[in-house]
Amino acid sequence: MPNPSGDQVGCSSVAFLGNEQLSYMELLSKAELEPIPENEGEVDEMGFIPPNQLPEESIETDAFYNSYSNKNDCSYSEAVSASNTSRCFSSFNQSDAESAPQEVSSAKNDNLSETTEASVRKYCEDKSYDMFKPEIGMRFDTCEDAYKFYNMYSWVLGFSIRCGDNYTNTKKIRTNQEYKCQREGKEKAAKFSTTRCGCKAMIRLAICDDSTWYVKAFVGEHNHQLVESCGEKKHLSSHRHIDGHTKEWIRHLRENNVSLSRVNLVLGSVFGGNVPFSKKTLRTFCSSIASDALKDDVKKTMESFREMISNDPRFVFSVQLDDNDNLKSLMWTSGRSRSLYQYFGDAVTFDTTYDTNIYKMPFGMFVGVNNHFQSVIFAGVLLTNETSVDFKWAFEEFIAMMGGKAPSTILTDQCLAMTIAIRENLKKTTHRWCKWHVLRRAGEALGHVHKAHKTFAGDFNKLVNHMLTIEEFENGWEHIISKYGLEDNPFMIRAYEVRDKWAKPYFKEVFCARMTSTQRSESANHVLKVYVPSKSSINMFVKQYTKLIDDREKADDEAEKNSSQRSTEVLVGYPIEKHAAEIYTPSVFKLFKIELRKLASYVLERNNGNEEFEVMHVDAVSRDSWCKVRYRIEVNHSVGSYECECGLFEHFGVICCHIIMLMINKGITTIPDFHIMKRWTKFARDGFFGLSHRPSNVDMKAISRTVRHKRLYMSSLDLVSNGQYDDTTTDIAMKAIEKANKDIAAYK
Repeated sequence: MPNPSGDQVGCSSVAFLGNEQLSYMELLSKAELEPIPENEGEVDEMGFIPPNQLPEESIETDAFYNSYSNKNDCSYSEAVSASNTSRCFSSFNQSDAESAPQEVSSAKNDNLSETTEASVRKYCEDKSYDMFKPEIGMRFDTCEDAYKFYNMYSWVLGFSIRCGDNYTNTKKIRTNQEYKCQREGKEKAAKFSTTRCGCKAMIRLAICDDSTWYVKAFVGEHNHQLVESCGEKKHLSSHRHIDGHTKEWIRHLRENNVSLSRVNLVLGSVFGGNVPFSKKTLRTFCSSIASDALKDDVKKTMESFREMISNDPRFVFSVQLDDNDNLKSLMWTSGRSRSLYQYFGDAVTFDTTYDTNIYKMPFGMFVGVNNHFQSVIFAGVLLTNETSVDFKWAFEEFIAMMGGKAPSTILTDQCLAMTIAIRENLKKTTHRWCKWHVLRRAGEALGHVHKAHKTFAGDFNKLVNHMLTIEEFENGWEHIISKYGLEDNPFMIRAYEVRDKWAKPYFKEVFCARMTSTQRSESANHVLKVYVPSKSSINMFVKQYTKLIDDREKADDEAEKNSSQRSTEVLVGYPIEKHAAEIYTPSVFKLFKIELRKLASYVLERNNGNEEFEVMHVDAVSRDSWCKVRYRIEVNHSVGSYECECGLFEHFGVICCHIIMLMINKGITTIPDFHIMKRWTKFARDGFFGLSHRPSNVDMKAISRTVRHKRLYMSSLDLVSNGQYDDTTTDIAMKAIEKANKDIAAYK
């Protein structure tokens, strides 16, 4: 439908015909032309009663001129005689309607593009002819086609059009429609300037019995200067139009967080620098995209979730409403994320970010690390506030979605509300603070020390990142405080008071998957902002967040393929190194090789029986006095475990260089089963290690039990998730469980 304001209607593709530059060639196939028959007596018009009858003198016979081919000379239209013109365009009243002809033409073109093409050809033969000039009797399939045809003509001459009056009959059917020059009429309330000048140029359409439309009246004379250059024409109201394909393209660019300026640059490259619409028009369209996305936002989000559930039966979401039934919190996760959590959900980081949606709702992500040392997003949550109550709901729903399994360790920032919620909901989970959040103001608080002492940065970095035991951390902290005179520094005092929450030596026995900060969550949040526009609606946010999850899954699939299809080169060639290359993923094996390189720095110094050993750094003299140079290793032969006081295996899950040193000296060729943490292996997602790499003490019966256990466990998680919906679903689930137990007992 044409826009009554004339702001966003028209066509914008540019074509060159002869010496003229036009912009409507794509509409050549959308107009339809039919000449008036030679027998004028057969012409008639349908009856109508206009809501406000026009006076008889409103349209005079001499007002209808030929097209404006000569800027200073106008003549009557030659399409019909003056008498017929007077009859067809006299004042509208019921008696005239009854005696009006019923048909305009007996011949009708199958495609208006043929007539439009004829107009183009006529122009090529006679340059004085105004291309796309409306003529009395032209017929169009729809009123909109007539608008587009007249708008093409307005582009050629250099003016803009808009909708004028329309009339309906007693059956409420529109029977007449006018399109006028944009400058028609007078501005009544103009304060400073106006574009209205009383121009009479217009076209009037009337409907036929077969619901087609024909040109009943046409005025071609303008009382104002016309626009000539193409650059000026595209700023006219009816030519600020973006075609459908370009709109769809722009919509995709904006959905993928491409800025308005970049969209304009991309379009400039595509159109060869001659974008057929102004940047203001582009901005207006982008605003309409944002407005459309906000309409029925929650409804669209629920529809997106239903579609996701149809594609992924294990997809789940949870909604929290306030007292007024408004959306308060929203959490969702995919089936694959839930599965990955069962393998890699032992250590999780959680952090919130802002400016991801138009409602200013903080967004949090639960993030872990997989066996390829890639970040895994387990779930996302939108919150209204960041109170302990909101976080309590988030943690409760997260655990429920993951089948009731809480992580062993969770890392967050220093938010007190989070701490309270974790203390109440994750009682068996070890909570640690992000080291980066604690020390992020170190540069500001200790900048003067760094400027005065060149060695301070190195000493502080070594203390914070490389100390492995509590003893050397305490000695190192005391050394730095004394050396640089920081006894009364407020920042150092506060950091030391909470050292057990962030310093690695204080939770070396807590498995963290080598994470000491929420950097993975923050990195995921940063990447998310690349996908999601800063002021997106919730449904758009969910859509773009899903794209991020899809990309992470593709990266995971690629890493899985590389792990199974590529062989890893060993560094030295020790048998234990070859074994590590066979069982660990390439990313984890790289970290194993880092420990292997450290072997040259240590020697086995003391052997206390066969259960306690000690390794020593070969360059102990040159190391700082507060750095530990001896590490004690205890061996438990009954379970095949090696415990080093550096605590790397307990913290990371890969044996340290000290244990590797001892094993090589003892002639051990494979990593003991006790020290193979399955989550880091190539077989982390299997029910067992695999026939070629399974531990020697595992038989096939145990393997079959593991596979069956996995199948039952995953199915039971789905049953719990679906059964907790309400009392009815709970009863259904419980009855099914009771029946299954009875059948199993009867079978046994």
